[in-house]
Amino acid sequence: MPTKLTEKQKATLWQRRRNANFLASSKLEGLSFVEVTLDAEQAGERLQALRRQYGG
Repeated sequence: MPTKLTEKQKATLWQRRRNANFLASSKLEGLSFVEVTLDAEQAGERLQALRRQYGG
């Protein structure tokens, strides 16, 4: 019996679908992107580095 998704699971699924759709439509237009995947720790470190760089 299938269970309902939590709000966090729905958000994650939506983000992944949105990213996949964006990459697919970009590919059709002849554009290519390197997909960047960061875990929470890496994203936090990146945000801190950007804040230091731009004084935020």
